[in-house]
Amino acid sequence: MLDQHYMIDGKILMRMCNVANLTRNDTVLEIGGGTGNLTSYLRKIAKHVYVIEKDKKHVGPLTERFAHADNITLIFDDASKVDFPTFNKCISNLPYTICESLLWKFTRYKFELLVLVVPEGFADRLVGNKKSRLKLLVDAFYDVELMATIPPQAFDPPPKIWSTMIKITPKENGNFFLKELLSQYDKKTKNAVREIFIRSGLSKKEAIEQIGVKIRPALQNKKIVQLSLAEIKDIVKSFTQQ
Repeated sequence: MLDQHYMIDGKILMRMCNVANLTRNDTVLEIGGGTGNLTSYLRKIAKHVYVIEKDKKHVGPLTERFAHADNITLIFDDASKVDFPTFNKCISNLPYTICESLLWKFTRYKFELLVLVVPEGFADRLVGNKKSRLKLLVDAFYDVELMATIPPQAFDPPPKIWSTMIKITPKENGNFFLKELLSQYDKKTKNAVREIFIRSGLSKKEAIEQIGVKIRPALQNKKIVQLSLAEIKDIVKSFTQQ
């Protein structure tokens, strides 16, 4: 059962477009097209809209609804697994269970901004002071603004929790090593660090030697996303002195 709550409030859908400052020059990515309510707003303004939808029950209805829309491409696949097409803005009412995994994934893409509707508690974690791997990721890569609080009645079916519209823009600067490390979240630590050093000019042998000296063997085979906050900080400190 997918955690789908379809936005039905037209004023909020339009506000998402306004917050994104959507224009005819924009190529938009929408994750979780659902019944196409947001898509119908996006297509009227944007140059092109790529819609990713996992739930097979929406294949027929979405295909029929937008059969004559020449600026929409429907992608029926899992957004957490499929490669994203080129886009400059993402405007989405996200499936709640993939919010965090998508923020990790977006670190690998160049974009202008994201306007997302997420659970209120998740939004609070992004801007709060509580330390976590997610907070470390956000602070390294993104600037996050809370734009609006959304009641359950804006959705069908209504979720049990309130939601928040957030605007995310990428940070240009920051700790190079940390950002490179986190963006390789699905790789083993030793492989991720090796790639960083090879791209920085070290030979493969030199990179492996550095890893052997500075990273505990128990951590080398763990994927980056499996590392604890303390472990990530220790690795970054050992290579950058920060």
